This record gives sequence, C-alpha cells and structure tokens, in this order.
Amino acid sequence: MAYISAQLDACELCPMNKLLNHERAIEVMEREGLDGLVAVLPVNSFYLSNYWGLFNTPTGYDGCYFAVLPRDQAAPPALIVPALEIRRLETEQTKGMGTWVENIYAYSSPLDEELEKFADGTPRGADYMGWPSVDGVEYSELEQQWLAISQKLGSRMSPNAFWAVSRALQAAGLEQGKVATDDARTGQWLAECGLDQLTTDYRPELFNEIRLIKTPAEIEIMRQAAHINEMSLLVAAESMQVGSTWAELENMYMMSMAQQSGRGVYLMCGVGELPATEVRRNEPVFFDALGQYQHYHGDFGRCAVVGEGSAKLRKHHAHLLAGWDVAQENLRPGVSYSDLGSAVGAAVRKAGINHFRDPVVHSVGLEHTDDPKYFGVQPQTKVAQVLQPGMIVNLDMPHTEIGWGSIHMEDTVLITTYGFERLSDKGMGILYAADTNRYAGV
Repeated sequence: MAYISAQLDACELCPMNKLLNHERAIEVMEREGLDGLVAVLPVNSFYLSNYWGLFNTPTGYDGCYFAVLPRDQAAPPALIVPALEIRRLETEQTKGMGTWVENIYAYSSPLDEELEKFADGTPRGADYMGWPSVDGVEYSELEQQWLAISQKLGSRMSPNAFWAVSRALQAAGLEQGKVATDDARTGQWLAECGLDQLTTDYRPELFNEIRLIKTPAEIEIMRQAAHINEMSLLVAAESMQVGSTWAELENMYMMSMAQQSGRGVYLMCGVGELPATEVRRNEPVFFDALGQYQHYHGDFGRCAVVGEGSAKLRKHHAHLLAGWDVAQENLRPGVSYSDLGSAVGAAVRKAGINHFRDPVVHSVGLEHTDDPKYFGVQPQTKVAQVLQPGMIVNLDMPHTEIGWGSIHMEDTVLITTYGFERLSDKGMGILYAADTNRYAGV
C-alpha cells in the first residue's frame, strides 16, 4: 500500500494573505445598520483576523479569543488573545499563518488592587513577563521577536478578555455604537465592563453570509483542502478488502490526511455504517470524506466496491451520472440551491432510481456547511441561497437501499462568472478496490 506524500504549494511558505472578504463585510454591516462586528466563535475570530488560537479546540476555553472589525475602515480592527500566547503571534508570522491585524489587546489576570487604569479608564491587569531569558547568549531571530513582543505588550495587559474587548471597542470609537456578535453573551459581558451604551445584536448568520463569497486567498487554501481530502479518500478506498471494518478504513483516511498536513474530520459510509459491520464482496459502499487543511474543509464522495460489483450497481451509477450532467448545466450564478437540487433529483429519478431523494447543496469553507443556519432543526436545513461567483459549494448525492448497498457522488465546485470549476481531480467512476480476501477461507 503506497502512502501519498505531502505535496504542498509554494504559497504555504509565504505570508498568508488576508482571508477576510472585507468589502463584503462592510456591505453587510451597512445594510444592517451596524458599526462593527465582534467575533467570539473560533471560525469567525479566525476569519476576521487570520489567527487561530492555540486553545481553539473542541474542548478549548470559552471566551478566550475575540476579533473586532469596525465598519469604518479608518478605525482600527483588533485581536484579543491571552497573555501566554503573545509569543505565538510571532511564531505564526514566521510560518505564514500570522494575523494582519495590528492592534493586539492581551489580557493576563486581575491586580490585587484595581486602582491602576489605562488612559481609556479601563483597569490594568498584571504585567506579563513570559519565560526568563538567559544572559550572554546569541538569541535566534525568532527569540528576539519573542522578547520584543513580550516587552511591548507585557505591561499593557487587561485583567480579562472582556476588558480587553472593551479597550478595543473604545479605541475604534464603538463604545456607543451598534455591533453584531456570534455569541449571545457578548452584550452582558461588555455591559459589565462599562459599555452599557453599546448595542449588541446576536446575529451569527451574518458571519456566515459574509463568508459565503470566498477571497482568492481562501480559494487557494480550499483547492489544497479538496485535493488532499480526495487523495485520502482514495487511499482508504484502495485499502478496502473483504472483512475490513469501517474503523480500519477511517483510520487509513485519517493517517493519509495527517501525512499531507491535513486533519481528518470523518470518513462516512452512512449514519448506520456497514450493514454487516464489515465489507462484503460485491456490496457497494459509499465513501464520504470530510477533512480540513489550514482550517478549511474539503468534502468529497464516491462509491467503492470489492470485486466486480453487480449490473445494478453500474446502472445506478449511470443514473447518478445523468444527475451530474444536469448539475453541470445548473452550476452557475443565479440558480438557487433548491432549483439545482430539484433538477438533479428529477434527472436521477427519470434515469431509473425512482425513489432517489433530491441531493443536498451546501456551501463549504471554515464550516462543513458554511451557509447561514437555523437552530434546533434537522441538519442541512438552511437559509435559501442563490449561487454567486466566488461561492464554493458541494452537491451531495448519496443513495442507500437497505439489503443492497449504497452509492454516492459528491464534488466541491467553485462558482465562476459564467459557470463552475471542479476543485476535485478524480473522474466520476466507481472505485474498484483490490479483489483480495483478507481472511483465509473467505
């Protein structure tokens, strides 16, 4: 089994361009009568700042990072980070992953006496000195940067993250403005820090709306995300044998993603997994892979089988291809998600799968489904959208028949001015795994 080696673009060695679609953000703020945005959720604070915090993990710390984006471009955007992370700001810059935001507000812990205040009236936190340095040695360039930023920011600490956000908003002239946020608690947090004249609207869907149209920097990352996710699915499918469990196949996918500097999210064959708990000869299995590269998602799906498969498999696959033919005619600006899905679904049913469900169309990006979403509803239920240039979307075409097997076809596409561009490389055919028995006597 040959593993795929990492093939990373040269741009990965260069400073990262601003990911934020700044012009679109301003348009949305103007339309909604907003003076700024305050991001708390990891995907949104990263999107506004280009900085992914060390503790932005599923079990990380709540309210740890913030990003502030004023509508007025003359007012300074800001990034809020914990004190222990200021050195990492410099390290990320050296890797081409640093923030474009110049105003950094860090926080440490409260002083015993809250008498010391900054000029803006907010309290000071305890000074942060960082780790001690050794005298009489030659520091590396990065070590010099660590010492410099610790000296610059170490005596400018707020006592907590909320006071740091308060400072950032006051510096941007937003203390009496109207801002949208993606965390419903933000208004209370800031009111307790003296910003009781600030209007805070909980509007998480606006952040998704802004993110729908990708910037050139995002598109380049997502090309790579699509590539390594697809290659990793192919590695897993190639490894499939009679008797393979889904956990084994998913592990193969995860290892391949890591080898290519990505991170696997899941490899799915349906929510119920394999019907016999292991792979059987000639039983079609759908593979749906979701993975991340530099925090952006790749999403790709195909059907695989050990053996030759059946005539029914080849017919059903041809029916999906009929749907893909119709999809190609409709993947263009001005077509709604619902019209695209219904046109493809009708084509597949007409071709021969009478009970085929309309496929799901969804934006992909920093979230698996990047579209504005409702709460407490069936997953993939989302706000109606119309395709626009710069969107990156997936057409998700799974089909399962209990007692027979499952097939799938899913690709990521970039909507262009006149049509679309596939970000996937593989053709649309069935994946045939090696026809070998895993266990003697099978």
